[in-house]
Amino acid sequence: MEINKDVHYILNRINENGYEAYLVGGAVRNLLLGLPVRDYDITTNAHPETIMSIFERTIPTGIDYGTVTVIVGSTFYEITTYRMDYEYVDSRRPSVVHFSTDLEEDLTRRDFTINAVCMDKEGNIVDPLNGVDDIKKKVIRAIGDPELRFREDALRMLRAIRFMSELGFDIEDSTVDSMRMNSSKIKYISPERIQNELNRILLSQVPSMGFYKMLHTNILEQLLPEIMPCVGFQQHSSYHDKDVFDHTMAVLDNTAPKTAIRLAALFHDITKPYCLTMDENDEGHFYGHHIESAELSRKILTRLKYSNEIIDKVWKLIRYHPLKEINIGDKGVKKYINKVGKENLDDMFNLNYADIIGKSNRKGLAKLKNMEEKTMAILGRKDPLSLKDLEITGYDLKTIGVNEGPLVGQILDRLLTIVLDFPSENSKDKLLNHALHILKGDLDI
Repeated sequence: MEINKDVHYILNRINENGYEAYLVGGAVRNLLLGLPVRDYDITTNAHPETIMSIFERTIPTGIDYGTVTVIVGSTFYEITTYRMDYEYVDSRRPSVVHFSTDLEEDLTRRDFTINAVCMDKEGNIVDPLNGVDDIKKKVIRAIGDPELRFREDALRMLRAIRFMSELGFDIEDSTVDSMRMNSSKIKYISPERIQNELNRILLSQVPSMGFYKMLHTNILEQLLPEIMPCVGFQQHSSYHDKDVFDHTMAVLDNTAPKTAIRLAALFHDITKPYCLTMDENDEGHFYGHHIESAELSRKILTRLKYSNEIIDKVWKLIRYHPLKEINIGDKGVKKYINKVGKENLDDMFNLNYADIIGKSNRKGLAKLKNMEEKTMAILGRKDPLSLKDLEITGYDLKTIGVNEGPLVGQILDRLLTIVLDFPSENSKDKLLNHALHILKGDLDI
């Protein structure tokens, strides 16, 4: 099997200096699966100081844990010395690290057999823990005692689900059982590390696989307790044949693989269990759930340390996703464009299509299609949509005697409503004339 030329160079240099060195982990796994390789990790019996003496360009990125980064060209490669880990603290990190001279001893401290396969510089496989067999069987299996592996680092439970989601593998039964027993330990993991794994699950081909596995191992309850009331909650609606959680999963799977859209899909109905009302025909309604869900999404994403940009976009996608709020006339569509933002329209339509596809009644597709066509037509005509599109400013209003203060904004807002209905009125002279009529009281603000 052909190996990356930079990796071959690194392995060869270490070998020439009398030490063992192997490519290890996800890179080998992906090479065996014919998948792209994101990162190349190398393991060796050479100590960090030795690696730094062999290569000219190095960074002691994690030297206390035996890791040195070697730079070849503009690419970074992590090289870690064989090691033995002792007791872990806080289900996150080892209390003591000792270097080892034995490859198998190093491999047994890793997470899963599929990530403990090695490759030498000639492309030969070294596999003392039978990881290749599990790769062929598409099985994720903890190395040794899964209980110990998850006590060492609780994030491994979420990593198992991420690998399952990304690779389409199954998780071996005893590993699943141990994940369920140790699910509460996920609370020791930093929000940043959780966010990273959660994003990769969200962006996998079928993200619902990961979320159902999180549900069945009790990990979802630990990470996102707010979503648990949705599980099994019936919607009592002629539009839905799924409970809120199952509908959410269907929407999630049908959205584009973008972080903000999939987070919006995950949380778009999260407060439905608290908003249900029943009419005289026993039909369920969820008035205001989009408003409440948008606010709750902000709290959850803040807790998980997402960026303000992501939080704001997810809030907007959830807050304005219901089509029932939209007047399909030109003016209503223009207001909708203003609220959502031109830059978010494609993602909003994607979310809406997925939402309708996730229902048993898909009558909303025609309205959504009409809405999308009208939106594109308005954007194509370059109709004025917001205050910044007006051919008049607050400074212009001063020339007709409007002093600074709230009145300036009130007049501009009124002028915008005129222009939304009649785009041809968007000229400086016409708008100043309308402003004079407003000042005289001929037009209401």
